[in-house]
Amino acid sequence: MKLSNILVVTLLGCWPAFVGADVLFRDVKVVTSGPADGQVVDVLVRDDEIVELGEALNAPAGTATIAAAGKVLTAGFFNAFTHLGLTEVGAVADTSDYTSENSRITASLRISDAINPSSVLLPHNRMLGITHALVQPDSEVGLFAGSAALIQLTETDTVNVSSAAMVVKLGSQGKDIAGGSRAAAMALLREAFEDARDYRANKDSYNRGNRRDYQLSRHDLEALIPVIEKRIPLLVHVDRAADIERIIDFAAINNLRLIIAGAEEGWRVADSLAKNKVPVIIDPIMNLPASYDTLGARLDNARLLDEAGVTLLFTGMAWHNTHNAYLVRQSAGNAVANGLSHQAAIKALTSNPAKVFNLQGGGEVRKGAKAHLVLWSGDPLEPATIVEKVLINGVDQPLVSRATRLRDRYFLRLQSAE
Repeated sequence: MKLSNILVVTLLGCWPAFVGADVLFRDVKVVTSGPADGQVVDVLVRDDEIVELGEALNAPAGTATIAAAGKVLTAGFFNAFTHLGLTEVGAVADTSDYTSENSRITASLRISDAINPSSVLLPHNRMLGITHALVQPDSEVGLFAGSAALIQLTETDTVNVSSAAMVVKLGSQGKDIAGGSRAAAMALLREAFEDARDYRANKDSYNRGNRRDYQLSRHDLEALIPVIEKRIPLLVHVDRAADIERIIDFAAINNLRLIIAGAEEGWRVADSLAKNKVPVIIDPIMNLPASYDTLGARLDNARLLDEAGVTLLFTGMAWHNTHNAYLVRQSAGNAVANGLSHQAAIKALTSNPAKVFNLQGGGEVRKGAKAHLVLWSGDPLEPATIVEKVLINGVDQPLVSRATRLRDRYFLRLQSAE
């Protein structure tokens, strides 16, 4: 095929943009966590909201109508562990902002302060179906990495929630940070929350210099108060079953909202996770014993957790969660291939993270929901399926990135040379 023909096919495969217009998806298959799942209906979007689902809906004047027979409509997908907006080139330190080596700033670090809305990786992942993500900090010097941010992959108003969760590193990483023992890590964690509670109850005395010394700085202690008051969850990275049980007990004793990230041995303690209503963020394709923390890793971890009643959230390609953040849907597809139901996988990408992180009105295709929507050429969990339209807050998003612009630039250059 000539390059000119390839370019024509590429351009014809793109839907026109309807910026700011009401949109009617005609005869589209809805895949969602709610009662509309599997139905072939019309879906009407007005402003930033889904206002109607049904058959043969009337399109108000000025509505952009999309003939979507044979297509699939889902809520926008959510990746629950990324460094989007923090890293451009992994091998270039100057472009990375996700970790700090300053031991004076741990819990008080807000990773939202470093997010770059102009990152070329936001449109790259948006055009591939990701509309929202949790951006997490890392730490090399303290158990507390800081607060994670909830973002939408738009060109403006990127940060939805600047402090969505307090991130803690335990397991083997926490052991190393604490001086070589998991027991030391847990002791430091207990001390930090005891100090935070004492500080919260005695701020005036502390400010007058009449309280004992604390492990953490005043700013770090202030950052832990929303965790103590259950306004935000404690998000703990841990894989080993014994470590998961230990942090579940800690959260219960301290009356904290808890999320576990990693949980490669989560299936071993699935009943405890479910009983304590602890959501987990997992990468379903992580199945190798890469460390002594993950000797029990297995491909049906997601299925076993779901069968126990655990709320699942997904990440994907966790070792490369910037350029490849969109591959979370491929990881979800692998979970389905290993026994997880298709609907449970869709929930882990949409409605579950919306509920866990209080994304108001998001995560579902239903009347009254926020219009964060993706139109797919087929089953979104199949790698060959392509994205044909993305709406965030009802606004049509451009399906272009730096990579596609470079592609088109050189296609045109080669075409002119024919």
